[in-house]
Amino acid sequence: MKQVIGLVLLGLFCSNAVLADANVETQTDGVSQSGRIVNGVGVNIASHKFALSMRYDNQFYCGASIITGFHALTAGHCAYDVRNSPNMITLYGGSTSPYTGGFTIPVISIVVHPNYNPNAAPGTSDFDVAVLTVPRNAFVGKPNMAPIVLQGAELPAGTLCYVVGWGRTNINGPAPTSDLRFASMYIVSQGTCAASWTPYPDQPITSNMICAKYSNGVDVCKGDSGGALVCGGRLSGIISFTNPDCNSVWPAGFAKISAPSIRNFIPSQTGIQY
Repeated sequence: MKQVIGLVLLGLFCSNAVLADANVETQTDGVSQSGRIVNGVGVNIASHKFALSMRYDNQFYCGASIITGFHALTAGHCAYDVRNSPNMITLYGGSTSPYTGGFTIPVISIVVHPNYNPNAAPGTSDFDVAVLTVPRNAFVGKPNMAPIVLQGAELPAGTLCYVVGWGRTNINGPAPTSDLRFASMYIVSQGTCAASWTPYPDQPITSNMICAKYSNGVDVCKGDSGGALVCGGRLSGIISFTNPDCNSVWPAGFAKISAPSIRNFIPSQTGIQY
């Protein structure tokens, strides 16, 4: 996954966001929402059974992660504009390919964190998380589809993690990619992350965010938004934003799963405790 210099929301069609969603195609300049993993490697879905692609009217635009037999998590910016139209959204999983060999699951309910601010542009909103509900046990009993455990602990700087997604492999590339991509990233301290983003004051780094980075141009990019940051086998962050060139110049930003407000929100919608 690659970062974009400036704020890039990583979804392909999310609007009014300077942090361009990795999956949204109609992005504004500035912060980039994440798309495909830049300078990552192809991996098999069998090792990442939680990974989902999110579709609007059957068109790929974001990522998501299975957390129960009938719930998934994604970024708030991937869900806010469609929160009242769940019938237009489907989730696709169980396959390394975003097109074939998997299962299409309808979404029946979308709930965005109540503190998410859709007018945060040109920065990305705090509390960038949403819960997607599908028919009961729709994820159960299907090959290569399984929940991931949620992270409840604080992660020290330097913790080795990884991201997965079908987003762009470079800022001008297509999304989705033909296969699931993987890249390692290291947790960056809150202070270091905030200092790195000083040139972009419209994107504050808050306690509800966690940052990660890798060298050699490894980053998230458009189309990756809503996907997973995994640390120690647990879902620790939701891909939210990066710099507009998807080039790892600055740390990428993720909604922090262990942040108190997010940790209260997810159980309120799913019943799971972590």
